[in-house]
Amino acid sequence: MRLNPRTFNGKMSDGDIRLLRVFCAVTRCGGFAAAESELQLGLPSISRYIKDLETRLGVRLCRRGRVGFSLTDQGRQVYSSSLQLIADLERFEANIRSMHSDLTGTLNIGIIDTLITDKNLPIPEILKTYKKKHPYVEYDIITTTSNIIEQNVLDGTIHAGLVVGRRHINQLDYRFLYKEYCNMYCSEEHPLYDKQKISLEDISKYDYAGYSFMEDYDRFRSGGLLVKTASVDSMEAIATLISTGCFLGTLPDHYVQSLWRLKQFRLILPEVFGFSTDIELITRHGTSSPHVMALLDHLDGLQAKPRSMPANATNANPLGKVAYETGVV
Repeated sequence: MRLNPRTFNGKMSDGDIRLLRVFCAVTRCGGFAAAESELQLGLPSISRYIKDLETRLGVRLCRRGRVGFSLTDQGRQVYSSSLQLIADLERFEANIRSMHSDLTGTLNIGIIDTLITDKNLPIPEILKTYKKKHPYVEYDIITTTSNIIEQNVLDGTIHAGLVVGRRHINQLDYRFLYKEYCNMYCSEEHPLYDKQKISLEDISKYDYAGYSFMEDYDRFRSGGLLVKTASVDSMEAIATLISTGCFLGTLPDHYVQSLWRLKQFRLILPEVFGFSTDIELITRHGTSSPHVMALLDHLDGLQAKPRSMPANATNANPLGKVAYETGVV
């Protein structure tokens, strides 16, 4: 496709902004096929939108094909400028809405999975009081990993997110909410379930189910002792594999204790594999969104107090901390 460098006249229409939003979604998802679900569009439509945008701007934005999806240098510039433009538009809309007595629009939040089973989770109460104060605000909540939530808050796709505390990014603000405790488990059908005394050598004989984005951590734990033969992207998937009796896996204690199906799970060497981590709320640094400001007002009055460590958890395990510093849930 030949592109005319004089096509773009510097004027942006509503249609152009629509094309830019599609382009940002494709880039954020890492390709056309990956963006289908988010955009609710088929591949032919997405491809046509990107071609229309390239024609409109007079530049080639991306390479796609058997080698995968990647942005050109010009594509990266357009993506960066598009994020800024969309963020500016959202700030303008939010500022205009804030002129009215009733806050309207949508509060977009990202949350890591399984948190709802933790009695220490303050978000339901916060959202309840938020809804009572701002009854016309709608909610749009996604459940995904901390990495994706951070990226979505950075690019303005969502207003705030609940993530696992680990690295802190300069462009984000972090607020501690509470601590979550995790351990390794096996199910009653696993050979280790009835074993009176379990050793590290025993652990090395059995398959381990872990997160696909924690390869470095899984290799590090116990000097590479864990034999990882299954990769997943959610805690529910790990619980499912543990339930087969064929895998060991790490889960939050509150999640195991809350579900009757998991009552027969057994703790595995908590003094070695148990760890705690902070759950934090993140927002983009310097945000002026009234939705976010109203949410933070509720948090300012919240006295987050971490619960006492349960008997089956430990802070002594240095390996637990590494999990959340190397890329994680």
